[in-house]
Amino acid sequence: MSIIDASELSDVTTLDTDICIVGAGAAGITLATELASTGREICLVESGSHAPDAAVQALHDLESDGYALRQNYMSRARYFGGTCNLWAGRSMVLGELDFEKRSWVPHSGWPIGYQEVAKYYPRANDILRLPRLPEAESAYFKKHFSTAEQALLADPDFIATFSLWAKSAMRFGNAYQSTLRRLPNVKVLLNASVVSVDLGESSRRTESLTIATLAGLRKKIRARTFVLACGGLENARLLLVSRDRMPAGVGNEHDNVGRFFMDHPRAVFGKLHVKAEQRLSLLRGRPVADGKFQVGIGLSPLAQQRDRLLNHYVTFELQTSGYTEAKYQSFVQTMKVVMRRGYSGSRWDFARANAAQLPTMIYLLSPKELMPHWFYRSYFAARELMPRKPEARSYVAVYFCEQPPDPQSRVTLSEQRDALGVNRIKLHWRIGPEVAESILRMQELLRIDVERNGVGQLEVASADKIAYTDASHHMGTTRMSAQPADGVVDTNCAVHGVENLYLAGSSVFPSAGHANPTLSIVALALRLAEHLRAPGR
Repeated sequence: MSIIDASELSDVTTLDTDICIVGAGAAGITLATELASTGREICLVESGSHAPDAAVQALHDLESDGYALRQNYMSRARYFGGTCNLWAGRSMVLGELDFEKRSWVPHSGWPIGYQEVAKYYPRANDILRLPRLPEAESAYFKKHFSTAEQALLADPDFIATFSLWAKSAMRFGNAYQSTLRRLPNVKVLLNASVVSVDLGESSRRTESLTIATLAGLRKKIRARTFVLACGGLENARLLLVSRDRMPAGVGNEHDNVGRFFMDHPRAVFGKLHVKAEQRLSLLRGRPVADGKFQVGIGLSPLAQQRDRLLNHYVTFELQTSGYTEAKYQSFVQTMKVVMRRGYSGSRWDFARANAAQLPTMIYLLSPKELMPHWFYRSYFAARELMPRKPEARSYVAVYFCEQPPDPQSRVTLSEQRDALGVNRIKLHWRIGPEVAESILRMQELLRIDVERNGVGQLEVASADKIAYTDASHHMGTTRMSAQPADGVVDTNCAVHGVENLYLAGSSVFPSAGHANPTLSIVALALRLAEHLRAPGR
């Protein structure tokens, strides 16, 4: 592999390759390594370099006029390895119901079946180095579930959900750099921001991409096949700004590019008071030799269909005192700087942190996601060995919510422009009332379940107490569809009507369930790589 800084291309007008992949994150690096075996020349283009750079990162600054995003938070990283450089590592699979068209969820359903993605999950699991846990019905979970958990999950309204973490969150840039170096047909181009997709005269084929540097260089990359793997916001932005041949943007003949933006709204909402004789063994999370996992409580397909609910799930985090909150603030900020590259300077401004939001921060990113695996496992083992007298405990309920596809939740272009002269993103994130309605109904079903089984008491909260936090899971802006009128890419992730342009990543998700998207992003990248291996592509 040769790693080239775009500034070294001053004497080159055009770069030629077989496959050009834009974005060196989870999807882009997976594609490059998978396609290297074809022997074709591959150029992997990355906007940044090997470390965060404030000027490059500022190219992603956006304008928001919808539901408020977190302030002073770096949700996307423009450097080698992508946003996985910042990722805490929680991984989940989508469920079968997420792929089905649900009569109570407008615009729901995928044009491919669940198995079309699920068959790639084992490989994706290995790539992310996640623990290989038994299935929910196995003896392992029956053995470790407490009496209280068994009782709660015996209710047909609920199912167990599983979040997985590797020993340490996958950093694709660091993990795959040596692998990529051994691949003679892969070239990585750093500090090269793609500013337009250039179609041919017929508008049915991509001829080249235009790249630019902050120093003022502009070059073309020509290829037989192009893949945009820039994330849920930037994929849409690139299509929208490329208007030389198509006035509305590439792939936007039906005004679908940028629409159906989804995230996973999260809410700290209500408290669970557990009796002294009851325990939550797995709902609080547990380390294993090759990682850690946490069980949550999700709505069953039966409950979703009967009550016309969205696919939410809930986890429980130990309620903290004011003293703990004060200490935790320092802990979180320190650990983010020490362990997560990129949270520094103006991107994570400690001085402007809003203390009123601290309780939400505590429960949405718990110490088990910040502690090194060895430390968390040792701490957990010591805690399990210590004799403890039974005592009542209180937990805060954290809801991880499905957002239904909504055409009014969307990405458009701002009149503001970045340092390369490209229109910035204007994001209108809309969260409809059905999200809160599903939380409230789930809370009521859970309250009944808790009290009926003698677990304790669920202290319910009123609707006006729901306040969402975004999860930085940007999905849906270039959705997959069987027909061009209904989306942006076809079932092979090719842009409708543009034969050699593909999109990778969560922007192609037609619906999102509640699952963190990275595992499915990698699975879909493996599926796309298999498609692109075919002769002639």
